[in-house]
Amino acid sequence: MRQLFNPGGRAVPEGSIMPPRIVIHPVVTLSMVLAFIACAEKSEPVSTTERATPRAAVPDEKPVVAQSADWCGGHGLPESMCTKCNPELIPKFKAAGDWCEEHGLPESACPLCHSPTGSTEPEAAAIEARVVRFRSADIERSAGIRAVVAERSTAAAAIECSARIAFNGDKMADIRAIVPGIVRRIRVELGAQVERGAPLFELESTRVGEIQGMLQTARERVRAARANLVRQRELRASDIASARQLEMAEQELASAQAEARTAEATLRMAGAARSIPSGRYTLSAPLAGTVVRRPAVVGLLATDRESLATIADTAVMWALCDVPERHAPRVALGQKIVVMAGESDDASIEGRITWIAAEVDPRTRTVTARAEVNNPHGGLRANQFARARIETGAPRTAVSVPRSAVQRVGEREVVFVRTAPGAYEPRVVRRYGDSERVHVDGRVRAGDAVVTTGAVLLRTEIMPDSIGAGCCEVERPGGR
Repeated sequence: MRQLFNPGGRAVPEGSIMPPRIVIHPVVTLSMVLAFIACAEKSEPVSTTERATPRAAVPDEKPVVAQSADWCGGHGLPESMCTKCNPELIPKFKAAGDWCEEHGLPESACPLCHSPTGSTEPEAAAIEARVVRFRSADIERSAGIRAVVAERSTAAAAIECSARIAFNGDKMADIRAIVPGIVRRIRVELGAQVERGAPLFELESTRVGEIQGMLQTARERVRAARANLVRQRELRASDIASARQLEMAEQELASAQAEARTAEATLRMAGAARSIPSGRYTLSAPLAGTVVRRPAVVGLLATDRESLATIADTAVMWALCDVPERHAPRVALGQKIVVMAGESDDASIEGRITWIAAEVDPRTRTVTARAEVNNPHGGLRANQFARARIETGAPRTAVSVPRSAVQRVGEREVVFVRTAPGAYEPRVVRRYGDSERVHVDGRVRAGDAVVTTGAVLLRTEIMPDSIGAGCCEVERPGGR
C-alpha cells in the first residue's frame, strides 16, 4: 500500500483524508505572495516544498514561506557576489578573471549578460521560487537523487544539431545518353576511380549511324560547293558569270558547311566517331571522381530518361545541418563547423558554412545550413547521419554541467542546485550545446552541486500542471 506523509511526519494509508499542506519558497513580489496564498486557500496544487533548516514537524503547523539568505533582490544576483552592495569584493573577482567590465558585476553571475530569454523575468523568478525539500533524509535517499559539481571551462558558444552527409552537388555528374542507343559494352566498374574523359559505356544507335552518314554527305557538299565557288569567281572575273550566280555559289557553300558543323557537333556530344558511319559511340566521364552508382547493364536501351551511372568527387562532401528554428538567427556564412560522423568525437572533421536556407522546413521546423567538409580518406558517405557543432561565437569561460542536469519547464531550461540536505533550488539557465557536457548561463556557479539522477523527479514536482505538483509527499520505490 502506498503511504503519504502528513505534516506531523506520520505515515497515512493512501485514501485517508489528510489536511492539505502548501509550502511556498521565497517570493519576489507581494503580488506573487498573494497569488500563492490564494492558491493555498483553494487547495490548488502548488510547488512542493519548504526550504528551511530541518526542524521537528508539528501536526497542525501552518505553511512556511522561506526566505533566501543569499540573494540580492535589488541587483538580481547572489548577495555574496553582489559587488554593488559589497565593493570590497571587486578585486577578488577581477583577480579570478570573473569580471564584467560593462556592468561592473561578476561575469558568472551578471544578470544583464546572462539574463534568460524567451519569456519575462517575473516568470523566471516564479520558477526559481518553487524549491523542493524532502521531509527526511530517508525519503531523499529513496528518491535516488544524485548530484555532481558544476565546473568552469573555456569553450566557444556553439549550436549542436543533427546533420546529413551528401555528395558535393558542384562536383557530381549524371551519365545519360542524349541519343538513344543500345548498351553494347560496359568499360567501368561500380566504385571505380575514373579520370576526366575516361570511357564508360559503348553504345550502338541507328540514329548515330544516320548522323554519321549525314556528316559524310555534308562534307561532300562542302567539297563540291567550294570548287563551284572558285569556278564562279573565275567566270565572274572574266565577266562570263553574273553576280547572282556567284552569290548563289557562296550560299551553297555556307549551307553545306553549316550542315557539316551540325552533324559534327551532334556526334561530338554523343561521343561518336566522325569518320566511319558505324553507328557506335562512347560515353565518357565529364569529370574525375568515383562511380557511386551504375544501373546500366549490357543490352539496355539507353535514353535521356535513364541514368546509366553517377560520378561524384568524394574528396569534398556536403554536411546539411538541421538547425532548430530558434537557433537559426545565430548561424552565419563562414562559421566553423565540426562534424562527428562516428560514435567517437575523436573522428571529427572541420568545415565552414557556405549556404543557409531562406526558409524553415514546415515539417521539422528547422533551417538547413550547408557546409563543405574534406573527406580525403572516404570516411564520410552520402545519406549518412552525423552530429554537427556550429561555433557561433569566440571562446569564453562558462560554467559547464552534465546534459542530464538541464530540464525543460515550459519555455525555460532549469538546473536544480542542492543548497542544503534535502533542499533543491531550480535555477533558470540558458544552455549551449547538446553533448554529454554543456555550458550554461544563469545563477549556477562553479562548485554548485547540480542534480543529474533524479532531476526529472524534481522537475515533476515544480510543474504546476503535473501529477506530482502541489503535494508534500515523496513516494517510495514500488509505491510503498
